Amino acid sequence: MDTETEISRTKLTGPFNEEISVYHSNGLIWGAISQWCRVLKAPYFMGEYLGKFAEVNSAAMKGGQYTTTVQGEKLYRWPAIAASLDSWHRTWMLKVAKGEHATMEQNKRLESERFALSMSKLKQWGYELQERELQAAMSAKMSPTQASTGLAEVNQAIQAIQSLAHVTRGALAKHGETLDEHDERLEDIENSDPARRDPAAFVTVKQRCIERALSLGFVVEGRMNLSQACGQFLQKSGAEKGPVSKERLDGSSIVVEVATWRRTNIDHAIEHFLPDFALPRKRKELD
Repeated sequence: MDTETEISRTKLTGPFNEEISVYHSNGLIWGAISQWCRVLKAPYFMGEYLGKFAEVNSAAMKGGQYTTTVQGEKLYRWPAIAASLDSWHRTWMLKVAKGEHATMEQNKRLESERFALSMSKLKQWGYELQERELQAAMSAKMSPTQASTGLAEVNQAIQAIQSLAHVTRGALAKHGETLDEHDERLEDIENSDPARRDPAAFVTVKQRCIERALSLGFVVEGRMNLSQACGQFLQKSGAEKGPVSKERLDGSSIVVEVATWRRTNIDHAIEHFLPDFALPRKRKELD
């Protein structure tokens, strides 16, 4: 990241029609995270989020410099901020779709709802601001004669840039949505993988066998099935017991109290009787 030497501060009309100050240089708009937050009237918790994702997006973007410094303050161009807003908005909409927003702190939820409703307006303002600045920079470099005869060509060039930006934004948004879908699927897979569940949590032997898709009817020692054998093994080995769980006996209305054990201890008991069913972490240790 190089320090910008020809950057200057300018006053403009913000997205909510108030006067704001940002930096500009050669048709590019810059601002510190604190500036962008004030301009966008971002919620109190957005500063850290924007800073993190603007840094990531700036590093990933091609086609020029997206960060600079002025008097020791780090500045970001609008495209990096817009991409960060897209990331936040996708995350927010996923929370809404899952109903997770209802469990948020009320003030944070209300602020998030307000900000999400303003998102389209904010992004539209940002891109129009960048396009106007670029047009002004191109016009300023033309002589009076060029300006009078070549303005149409300048406008055509601007329109081409706008069209390209529109297509690029659409492609990036679609790519981001695809990545979010993949992340959600991976999260579901990880949550369903018994190897990734909390190994220290207390569950019954029956529940753990079900999680690992093992039949409780396996006869593993004498006449004992897997569930009975594991329970006896855990009792004899002095494994730590958890709170008692109440279960209804299969095919009966009778409710009984059942011991719970830590998943990691139940896994050890299962692998004692069925060594071929060792979990990946145990096989890795053995390797």
